[in-house]
Amino acid sequence: MMSNLQVLEQIYQGKVDFSAPELDPYKTFAESVVHSLLTNIQTYLKPGDPKISKEPIGTGSSFEGVKVKPDLEFDFMVPMDIKYVQIIFSNDDHNVPVCYGLIQIEQPKKDMQSTSKCDKDTDFKEKFCMKFGRHGHLLSAKSIQEWFQSLCAKTLPELSKRFSGISFTFRTSGPARTLVFNWRGKEMNIDIVPAVPYKHTYLVAKMSSHLGEAAWRLSFSKNEKTFFHGLSPNSCYFKCLKILKYLRENDKKMCPSSQLTSSCPSYFLKTAFFHQVLKIDKHAWQNKDLEDRMKDLLQYLANCMKQRHLAHIFMGNRELEVRRDSWVQGVPSEFFSFKNTNLLKDFNPGTLDQIRLRLVYIHDNLGEVLQTHLRG
Repeated sequence: MMSNLQVLEQIYQGKVDFSAPELDPYKTFAESVVHSLLTNIQTYLKPGDPKISKEPIGTGSSFEGVKVKPDLEFDFMVPMDIKYVQIIFSNDDHNVPVCYGLIQIEQPKKDMQSTSKCDKDTDFKEKFCMKFGRHGHLLSAKSIQEWFQSLCAKTLPELSKRFSGISFTFRTSGPARTLVFNWRGKEMNIDIVPAVPYKHTYLVAKMSSHLGEAAWRLSFSKNEKTFFHGLSPNSCYFKCLKILKYLRENDKKMCPSSQLTSSCPSYFLKTAFFHQVLKIDKHAWQNKDLEDRMKDLLQYLANCMKQRHLAHIFMGNRELEVRRDSWVQGVPSEFFSFKNTNLLKDFNPGTLDQIRLRLVYIHDNLGEVLQTHLRG
């Protein structure tokens, strides 16, 4: 009978891993399509519109090396050149969520005599901004989303002409514009989201439920990608996270009511993995250690659910202040001194308990769970 380590390796090779030779052609084609889309968008920009970069930034699991079969999904941020007064972050103002920023385009006027502005600035504010109390005119995430999505839709004829024989369609998925098409017999999904650069991070048009269109969510995607690229491919780092992602995505096959699948975002797994990598010595991540590291990660995440607390990777992580790793460089240092940001604070306690129970079950019955997935 095979050991758990042998079963883990079989599951990884057969059901989980998107090898580079397998994934790279699709990734390269996705990049080509998005580059063509952004090139065509330039012709639809009007004077005074934000400038849109022709060079997208690949983010997420496909570009981090942790993509799990079978879905072909690719995420891109598209930087925009926006002239703003300041970006407002807050550590203690409940009106500004910690992981969000307000992009101030114009400060509030103190007197009526100072309200005269050129038509160009007025048009920009009317088209892309909203007034928000004492913060003046803020860049509206909703207005930018709708504007960007309308530009994307206009490129469909050019895309169909450039890539003959492929039928492209768009659908809206949150803040992203998802481009859907078939290539080489497989469906590809490309999410494209506009972003505003801030130092070496970005703010993306993902609105908070509290502030709505006024707030833009911070993205550390480039830093996260650099982190993964710094991990040894000959260790079990990637196997550990990818197998856990696979178990999460397929847990409903074992437990139809599983909250692990439906209510525990993949980003939580990645966050827990970050903390474990920083905590556990790199010599303990050899391939022979895969089962132990899997169990450690399951246990750590279960404890987070029990304690109702999963710390953000960057915001409020004071331990990163003294690190000189390349993936930390460029993160604004003030973010490390913010209050510790808990990703679980808005979750229903009952949901967290159900997630914890599934994680504990998988941890305690790993051999049985692996055999079930191997046979499935």
